[in-house]
Amino acid sequence: MRRLEDFDNEYLFVLPEDTLKEYASSPIVTNLYVTDLGFFPNAEDHYVSRINGAPSWIIIFCTNGSGTVEVNGHKYAMHQNSLIILPPGIKHVYYASQGDPWDIYWVHFRGKIATDFMCVLRESAFYIDELPEANAKDLMGKFWTMIQTFIPGFSYARVIYVSQMVGAALASLSVIDSSDEEDNTTGSSYVDSAINYIYKHISEPIKLPELADQLDISTSYLSRSFHATVGTSVNQFITTTKMARASHYLQYTNVPIQQIAARLGYTDSYYFSRVFKKNFHVAPRNFRNQPNNDEIDK
Repeated sequence: MRRLEDFDNEYLFVLPEDTLKEYASSPIVTNLYVTDLGFFPNAEDHYVSRINGAPSWIIIFCTNGSGTVEVNGHKYAMHQNSLIILPPGIKHVYYASQGDPWDIYWVHFRGKIATDFMCVLRESAFYIDELPEANAKDLMGKFWTMIQTFIPGFSYARVIYVSQMVGAALASLSVIDSSDEEDNTTGSSYVDSAINYIYKHISEPIKLPELADQLDISTSYLSRSFHATVGTSVNQFITTTKMARASHYLQYTNVPIQQIAARLGYTDSYYFSRVFKKNFHVAPRNFRNQPNNDEIDK
């Protein structure tokens, strides 16, 4: 797969700041919007260095040739079907390979809900070494549609459409299973693995250092990636998950509270009760005795 048919020229769109300000009152636009978009074919001598990073997230999608992206001291090799998302405000460098320059689609985007997508991280790059062929073709089609949409101009409707198209692309990237890749370096993949581990070991005490050891990463990196992706800390997620399971046991079973605590990895049932009350503002025993509105006779 090289380029789409009849797509041999360079495209570059930069939305004027005045245009973005004009549309800023729209919640649709401010939630997620594109600031720059383009395609560079056979980009020989292409080199970009930003000491202070960019003000937006950047997607770079390589469809042919090769290049390199450097973020936070880590080098990412780019080749056919490679993709990377760079966070704003982080120093980065990227450049085409000599003798085998890349073809790249790229887009800069911002917005209030950007980090709600699993593949959009605040402090680290999201990298996929090689997109599956079907996903690569789909993404190429989305980029081509966005470019076609902007060719006539930057009307309000066109800006919304392109921005929503970026949202669709981010949603698609967020569900790609990269767990089998040899070089699995994306923060969101570690988060997926962490959540999977938590659910599988819900009956055990789970500590952040032990979880990080299981994933062979540092506690600080796991904490940053987890909070950026899920919006809460690892420890809070563990507690919330355990308490949700506890509320189910209390509401729908007759299992004694002490046994519920043990099932969820709490060796001290009194401590379990304190944690439960902190989350539900009622003691476990009182929670169990509350009438279930769905079961009240009318």
